[in-house]
Amino acid sequence: MMLNTLFLPIFLFFLITLDYVSAQTCFNGYFKPNGTYDLNRRRILSSLASNVTAHNGFYSSTIGQNPNQMFIISMCIPGTKPERCSDCIKGSTDGLLRSCPNQTVGYVWPDCCMVRYSNISFSGSLIMEPSQPVSDPTPIGVDLTLFDRIWDELMARTITTASRTHGSSSSFGHKYYAADVASLTTFQIIYAMVQCTPDVSSGDCEFCLKRTVLDYKKCCRGHIGGAFVRPFCFIRWDLYPFAGAFENITLPSPPPPLSLTPPVSN
Repeated sequence: MMLNTLFLPIFLFFLITLDYVSAQTCFNGYFKPNGTYDLNRRRILSSLASNVTAHNGFYSSTIGQNPNQMFIISMCIPGTKPERCSDCIKGSTDGLLRSCPNQTVGYVWPDCCMVRYSNISFSGSLIMEPSQPVSDPTPIGVDLTLFDRIWDELMARTITTASRTHGSSSSFGHKYYAADVASLTTFQIIYAMVQCTPDVSSGDCEFCLKRTVLDYKKCCRGHIGGAFVRPFCFIRWDLYPFAGAFENITLPSPPPPLSLTPPVSN
């Protein structure tokens, strides 16, 4: 069966109806308000949405000179329509300007786009912190043994696909991304999406995603839906199609019930 879903036109962090926390993460040093770094940041953020859409959903640039130089990377997930990509980037940059008024480093990773900037070049760097788990603490309401098996298999499959996606099959900005689904019960489907920034290696992407899955399970196992973001990788899952990435994905058959009795030996 093919999914026939609507592409939800919301661009706030994680695109969910749950009361999730703010996504903007600000850290490291501080700059002087209205100084050169502040002006450089405002200048590059003001044109970021148009630059990302003009460059096929991925844009990396720098502005200014040391010590006021700023490095930035921004992208939208593959298949995001230009207007929605632009809205997501615009919402992200506005949020960073509000939440990070004078921090030299900041990033935000909503469901369909990301923005990250720093006063130090971070291209290809394995920076895992600061990280942020987000979830709804409501219990999933199914047998956790069954849920863990299906969720773990789905995440492992999605991470393998994402970490092995190279530029030969898509543009540079669309590397390291995958979305997939799995049937949890006859009437429940798990939707999962993972992504890394395209400037890291395949091995670093895989490492970050696997570590993120483990850290998410430590804090949020058994919750309904959630996400975990790091400076260069992101996971998200839920029980409904939270992005257009799940359109045209073929659903597998529902899982077999767990056996409550051991098999009879011959």
